[in-house]
Order: sequence, then structure tokens, then C-alpha cells
Amino acid sequence: MGVQTDYARQFINDPYHFFKMASNKNPVLWYQFFNVEGWLVTGYKEAEKTLKDSRFVKEVQGVVSPEQLNPIPENLAPVVNLTRNMMLFRDAPNHTRLRGLVNKAFTPKMTERLRPTIYKMAQYLIEARKGKDVHELIRDFSYSLPVMVITELIGVPKEDRDLFRKWSDSFLKFIDINTTEEDWEEAAPDLKEAAQYMRELIAVKRVNPSNDLLSGLITVSDSGDSLTEDEMVATCLLLLIAGHETTVNLITNGYYLLLSHPEEMEKVRANANLLPNLVEEVLRFDPPVLLTTRWIGEDMDFYGQSLKKGQTAIIALGAANRDEAMNEDPDVFNVERKNIKHLSFASGAHFCLGAPLARLEAQIAFEVLLKHVHEPKLLEEPVRRPNIIFRGFEALKFQGRIV
Repeated sequence: MGVQTDYARQFINDPYHFFKMASNKNPVLWYQFFNVEGWLVTGYKEAEKTLKDSRFVKEVQGVVSPEQLNPIPENLAPVVNLTRNMMLFRDAPNHTRLRGLVNKAFTPKMTERLRPTIYKMAQYLIEARKGKDVHELIRDFSYSLPVMVITELIGVPKEDRDLFRKWSDSFLKFIDINTTEEDWEEAAPDLKEAAQYMRELIAVKRVNPSNDLLSGLITVSDSGDSLTEDEMVATCLLLLIAGHETTVNLITNGYYLLLSHPEEMEKVRANANLLPNLVEEVLRFDPPVLLTTRWIGEDMDFYGQSLKKGQTAIIALGAANRDEAMNEDPDVFNVERKNIKHLSFASGAHFCLGAPLARLEAQIAFEVLLKHVHEPKLLEEPVRRPNIIFRGFEALKFQGRIV
């Protein structure tokens, strides 16, 4: 990947030091940020405004003329078109339409119905570790749990779950902001394979529908609602990848913080009522997604800066979460923190659709880990994954007795 420089490695290891230096200069700062030149937004109120203001858009085609766009290499065109059909990269009215079709599956009420199922899955994974003293959290637990949940929800067969790790890694590489054209070309075949898999699964579900989200989308599409097969493929792949990748990071980042702050771990172990607060503090302190971007849709004055149509806004969610104006002592990890403010699920029209599910999965994961893993100890300092936008670990090795 493009992340090879000392600067990139330093940022990945401690992005918050960089964010603080940028914010001290200006919470809306023109900056060459890896492969993107644009306005780096680090203040909470500034970031929230950017996320909610419809003048900041996702679709570049609406703000830049075709002549100004870089030509897309022919071998990358299918993957670029795949991502452009994802609701994450679309604006109203298409974003509103696509989101509305899947929103019912992710409401807090619908999500809460999954609690017993998710708890059984977490129990199954932790019981499989009984008799073993050394564990790798991602491989043994925090990857498997979200994948089991999201694949069952969407309707992916159990035997195909492991396919999504490779496809997910390639997707993250493709949309990161420090990748090269060589990286895109390397990732493209995996994403084409993922799209073809989803097309074949759609064909199977058309013949043999079941009680899952994909079957529901097919019914909507076949009844004449405005959902193309390309959009269906893109939507399901986005939910599968984003629905597990961010939750893997949330659980792993959170357990690492607990292992690194044993006094905070003991507070939660002694008081299960702190579990929801723990999830919010992990989201605030070290979120699974550090950054998001928007295109500037029109010339504007924005917090004293002159923004121009076609420029890029880089919204540093991780920086906004540590704005002293919103959270006292923001660089302190505190599971008892009151009135936690964070933008880790974004805000506005693109507020994370899966936020209720991610919160529930993380809460159950921490509950099960704290209940069943005794005398846990970090075995080595874990290595961060080489992504700029997404924040997670390659692996998390720890020692602990499972009871």
C-alpha cells in the first residue's frame, strides 16, 4: 500500500497528536493530507456542520465537470461504478431512496430483537477458547462475531463467511486516501469477485427466498420499486463490509483500551451498568473510522475560510471527538465519563445506518469478554493496520483464563 513513509507510520500510530497540531493552527485548515489536498476539519462544531450541511456532497459528478475529472482506467471502471452505486457515496434523492429500503432492518427496535442471537454467538465463540491460555482476539472473536451477525441478517450462507475478509481488505484499500493506482489495480479483482458472488446469490434468492434482507430487497425490486440490480449488489456489499469491518475495529480497539487501562476494566467488571457508557467512550476515544470526506458543492465562507466549489473537505471524526470544547480532558480514557459527545457514526443524512447494531454487538462482546476472560494480559503491543481512514489492528494477542 501507499502507507510506507515514516510520516504515514507515525500518523497511523498516533493520529491524535497530528490532529491536535492541525487544530491549534485552525480547525478548518487547508492541507495536503496524504493523497488528498483539501480542507481538514478538526473542530467538533465545524465537523458536525460539515456533515449536516447539504452544500457538502458525496457525488463528485455534481460539482466537477467531466473534463476536470481524471479518466478512469478501463480495468477499474467496474469497481468505480460499484462504489458509486453504494449509498455511502450518493446524495439525495438516490441516497434517501436506497437508505429507506434497508432502514427498517436496522432500527433500534429491530436490532434489539437480535440481542439473544448475538449473545449466543458471542458465548459460542468464547467457549471455544476454553482450555487455551493464549488468544488472538480478532481471529478468535472480534472478527467472527460481526461477520456471523451481518451475514445472517443479509442472508449469506454460513460456509461463505470467510470470503469477506479478503474482499473487505481490498475494499478498504480501494477507498483509502493513501493508496496508489497500483493498489487499486491489486484490489480491483477482489471487488469484481465480490460483486459477481453477490449477483449469483441474488439469482439463488430469487428462486429460493428466505427471511433475510437480501430476499426482501429482491421482492421490492421485482415488484417495480426503483432498485436496480447494480444498486442491490452495491448496497449488500456495503452493508456486509461496513457492517462487519467497523465493528471488528470497535470491539478490538475497545478491548485493547481495557487491557491498557486495567483500572477502567475493573470499573466495568464491577458495574455492568457501565457497559453502554464503555461503548460510547471507546467510540469517542479511538473510533473505528477516523475520517470521512465530502466534496464542496458551492463557493462559501465557512468559519472564516473561503471554500471553493470542487474542493475537498476531510472531516476528522477522531479529532472532533477530542475537542476540549465538547469533552473535558478528552485525551483521557474514562469509562465513567458523563455526557459523551462524539461523531464516530457521523451526523446528518449519512449518520451510520448500522449504529444501533454496532452498539449492541460491542456491548455484548465486552460483556462476554469481561465475564469469561479472567486475569487478561496483553502479550505484545499490537500493530496497527496500514489504513488512514479506518483504525484497527492487524492482531491482538493476549493471555487469559476462560471460565
